Amino acid sequence: MAKCSICGGPAVAYIRYQRRYLCDRHFVEYVESKIRRAISRYKMIRQGYRVLVPVSGGKDSATVLTALSKLSREFGFEVVALHIDLGIGDYSVKSKEASIKAANKLGVPLIVVSVKEITGYTIPELARKARRPVCSVCGLVKRYIINLVAVELGADAVALGHNADDLAVYSMKSFITQDLSNISKLGPKTESIKGLAVGRIRPLYEVYEKESYLYALLTETPFLHEECPNVDFSSMENRLKVHINSLEEEKPGVKITMLRNMAKRIRDYPKPQLPISRCRHCGLLSSGDECSFCRLTKRITGQPLGPRAREVVRSLVASLQLAPRQDSAYKS
Repeated sequence: MAKCSICGGPAVAYIRYQRRYLCDRHFVEYVESKIRRAISRYKMIRQGYRVLVPVSGGKDSATVLTALSKLSREFGFEVVALHIDLGIGDYSVKSKEASIKAANKLGVPLIVVSVKEITGYTIPELARKARRPVCSVCGLVKRYIINLVAVELGADAVALGHNADDLAVYSMKSFITQDLSNISKLGPKTESIKGLAVGRIRPLYEVYEKESYLYALLTETPFLHEECPNVDFSSMENRLKVHINSLEEEKPGVKITMLRNMAKRIRDYPKPQLPISRCRHCGLLSSGDECSFCRLTKRITGQPLGPRAREVVRSLVASLQLAPRQDSAYKS
């Protein structure tokens, strides 16, 4: 049996690009050190921040929640979790259960937002009504609710669960399709837009998917092992993932090198040229006088449901009885 390169104990992982074995304790410390270093290197979180962590029930968001819960004491910031119940059958039931268990285990306050409570429909039902792909509608609704909760919470940052594998694939797809402005949004963090949107951070920017999975297992953080039933394994993203993984096997560490260099040059990529406006219905970020969520829900239900969503979320946030934030990033 291979031995840990640090303590000589039984190894559970081999870090190929560093050529060393690690036991369970040192592997957990290794992943946390990568996240700690990313937070510092890319200036993701400052002392006194309130950080919202959307938890899907999967391994990556479980890893982010666990690691940030631990590091919050070291860096002096606050963590709040969010789970969005999408209504995707048994998958969403299990995802919600895993998210609640993870938050309870870590002692992190959790907000659960039901898409059906806000709109009257589940995500698959909304997609059928809109005659759009499920993933398209799901992404739109999740982005809106995450930002809405962050704004109502007075959060300073939203910590996403994108790992190094995800970001390598997303950036390569954007380059191949020459959607270069999208690459500018795939760096370690994005800035808040005062009064409209809360900036995103990616603590797993230099953490591989396999590392995230093993970390969640070793820390015994509850998570769902199943994939969403709507995942399209024939998509360009999944095809690219196979090829980039093959390159990583031949050149260990190439993904990390790519992402570090991309972070250094992120400002060189063109910014999206969409105008920045405030939705006339809900008051959140929009590219015109009506945001995508209000436009979608008005088309389906006859009325924009952004104001309804704000009422529901405001009530959920108030129930946590957190200290009010007067100086958070989103405040106008």
